[in-house]
Amino acid sequence: MTETLTPPATGSPLALLFDIAATTAQRTNGLVQDEERKVAETAAADHIHTAYPETLSQVVDHDAWIGFPALRDNRVQPGAAAYPGDGLWLHHTITADADHQDALTLLVPCTCGHGYVPSLLLDETDLLELLQELRPTSGRAVHSCDAVGPDCASVPAA
Repeated sequence: MTETLTPPATGSPLALLFDIAATTAQRTNGLVQDEERKVAETAAADHIHTAYPETLSQVVDHDAWIGFPALRDNRVQPGAAAYPGDGLWLHHTITADADHQDALTLLVPCTCGHGYVPSLLLDETDLLELLQELRPTSGRAVHSCDAVGPDCASVPAA
């Protein structure tokens, strides 16, 4: 015969312990997320300072980064974003692979105004080449259009 499980009575020691455990888990999760945000912000600022000393470190303030905690259900690492202006966004994270490499992406708005094109930056030379491509369009990613609409494969603007 199957036994029906009943929750502990309100106010019982077990119910109280369950409440304490839930509260502690929420508090701990909040502290972990705060720490992940801070670590992500610091990692991004440090990466810009060391890997892009002649470019991005000149225009992106150390405190410009906004950190985001990991999304464990989706296996997304903690990251940080900064808005240097003119529609451009930077996103930084540290890869979860064995090498734990910095990954910096420049998000560039499309000329159509409907989305962004992400460009993974490997180093300062890579950034300078991309900036040369973007200069004629004032920092917008060019794409071809067809009769239906833009064919830019961009990430839609939210």
